[in-house]
Amino acid sequence: HLGVKFALALGAHVTVFSHTDRKKQDALRLGAHEVVVSSKPEEMAAKANSLDFILDTVSAAHDVNAYLGLLRRDGHLVLVGFPAKPLEVAPVALLSRRASFSGSGTGGLPETQAMLDFCGEHGIVSDIELIPIQGINEAFARLEKGDVRYRFVIDLQSLR
Repeated sequence: HLGVKFALALGAHVTVFSHTDRKKQDALRLGAHEVVVSSKPEEMAAKANSLDFILDTVSAAHDVNAYLGLLRRDGHLVLVGFPAKPLEVAPVALLSRRASFSGSGTGGLPETQAMLDFCGEHGIVSDIELIPIQGINEAFARLEKGDVRYRFVIDLQSLR
């Protein structure tokens, strides 16, 4: 969700990819211009060779080649998710379109400060679900099921 907010603030046309259409309304509410359901081959095919940049935030195992195929010539895919297992990349997915595939960490203090300044200038905040500390076990169970929108934040008042 923060990727959508940053991209919009930078003036990009934003397409959100989701495995199901469960998050479609959220993506549109956040300002995405369109949503593609990645498990629908016809929707993925319609975006082939059309994107300049993809921000891959997926931390689960996934077929990165399906997304590389959506890039235009000289397009870039940047991975910021952290899958537990290595991703397989087919060289043809990169070479045939002169695409680049890279990763990005969190940066140091200057980058973090620049990001916070940008957020302040553009009103970018994280969407959260405030939970009491007493609900931490339920939060972990929901996390394992992928039932989180978008960040859990523990209400410190519940510690009293």
